[in-house]
Amino acid sequence: MALFNYASKEITIKIVYYGPGLSGKTTNLQYLHSIFDPSKRGKLISLATEADRTLFFDFLPVELGKISDFSIRFQLYTVPGQVRYNATRKLVLKGADAIVFVADSQNEMRDQNLESIKNMRENLIANNINPDDIPIILQFNKRDLSNIASVDELNRDLNEQGRYEWKEAVAVNGTGVEDTFHRMTNLVMKGIAEKHKITIQPPGELVEAVVDQKPLTEKVGASVPGFEPSSFASVATGRKQTVYETADRANSSMQAVAQGASLDSKERDTREIREVQVIPKEKLELIVNSIQDLTQTFKELKNMLNSVQSEVKDLKKDQKEIHARVKDVTMTLNSIKTKRRWFTFL
Repeated sequence: MALFNYASKEITIKIVYYGPGLSGKTTNLQYLHSIFDPSKRGKLISLATEADRTLFFDFLPVELGKISDFSIRFQLYTVPGQVRYNATRKLVLKGADAIVFVADSQNEMRDQNLESIKNMRENLIANNINPDDIPIILQFNKRDLSNIASVDELNRDLNEQGRYEWKEAVAVNGTGVEDTFHRMTNLVMKGIAEKHKITIQPPGELVEAVVDQKPLTEKVGASVPGFEPSSFASVATGRKQTVYETADRANSSMQAVAQGASLDSKERDTREIREVQVIPKEKLELIVNSIQDLTQTFKELKNMLNSVQSEVKDLKKDQKEIHARVKDVTMTLNSIKTKRRWFTFL
């Protein structure tokens, strides 16, 4: 579910890219990261392995300006496609607001696609998320290759009831990647608006602002320097994009005049808050789990050491008993020798 952070004034939306290994999940995020405004995107973290290019997840925060004094932040994740990393996939899905399922269009990947989408539904249920309630888009990737299944065949396998929207893509050159992301943001933002009964700027316009080459905090209008919540300028088109309805715009302008004196300090505070590095909850849980595993290992080693010490103690006890018996045997032999001397003397 979307997180409303009233302390930092942020709405965080989590989108997870799911699918079999090497289907193009990481490539999707790498392309999106390359087209986003550098001043609005976070650092892309990718961990590579021999079997797949994603060991845990890619983390990509994308800020989209302010809505009703809240900043919109998209967090994009991928999951490891290999079967042995199911625990990590389940952890990354926790708290997801939407999923892009990246299917490999190659015929030989049919079984892997089926297994992965089944695994996705199972892990959603394990995280108390209804697979039929969360926005899901199927992305049929690698459409430029030969020996690929048709769109109809892929839909029969993965979208039999037609409940999911789908997009064709060639992630290596960006074809369909941005379109998939645009459509997903529309779906998830529409769902949030309906659930919380709030009026927000259409998500399609929000996504346009992401690739804009100037900060969204650019000063627009002369009456209120540095602030006009009802709209923001699109550098690429030169047009003005409406954020709120007319009544909301008038009300926001009045509030802007009243708050004009303290605006600069608030923006500085917001920037300072955003600059603080925050460790994601999922990463903290991974660290905690690792610490717990180490603690359990230490306990097992301690138990083994105690067992060895107990065995050594028993061995020492047996050694003492053997030593005592040897001593008794020695004394008996000496006694026999003494008696033999007596008989010899007689």
